[in-house]
Amino acid sequence: MESLIGRWILGAVVVAGAFTDWRTRKIPNWLTLPAMAAGLGINVFLGLGFQSALLGLVAALGLFLLFFAVGFMGAGDGKLMGAVGAFVGWPRIFTVMVLVAVLGGVVGLVVSARLSALPSVLGSARDLLHDMLRLRWKAVKEKSDYRAPGRLRLPYGIVIAAGTMIYLLFSPR
Repeated sequence: MESLIGRWILGAVVVAGAFTDWRTRKIPNWLTLPAMAAGLGINVFLGLGFQSALLGLVAALGLFLLFFAVGFMGAGDGKLMGAVGAFVGWPRIFTVMVLVAVLGGVVGLVVSARLSALPSVLGSARDLLHDMLRLRWKAVKEKSDYRAPGRLRLPYGIVIAAGTMIYLLFSPR
């Protein structure tokens, strides 16, 4: 994303997404869908071009909706990440996704430790990874359902916003 206006709009979108996710545990379509269109449009006229923006959107949306399908996170998280992809484009979206993943891991560990749940969370992560490596998808889906009672829930929109803002602040213009 080469335009300053695109950076400002994306920053506002992810902050709004983080706020709504924190308050309601949902990221609404009225925010994410127009943001996807805005990212595509801005990049057509002021930035990277349509192809880069579309590939960024599809890569992020596809990966995060796969996480939703397995039960790792909500669909709003995927749509917010798709909007980020439309703004930052291909292949820059991978940098943002790595930032978001690292931050998500750190925040997850900190929250688990603060709630005295770290041993349980690490054990569950180990079991989940074991099932994934053995291609036991039914077990993965059952163990990864973030909506199940007693699960720790992290409003991931906050993590997406933090990773995106770090990218926006430190990436070349």
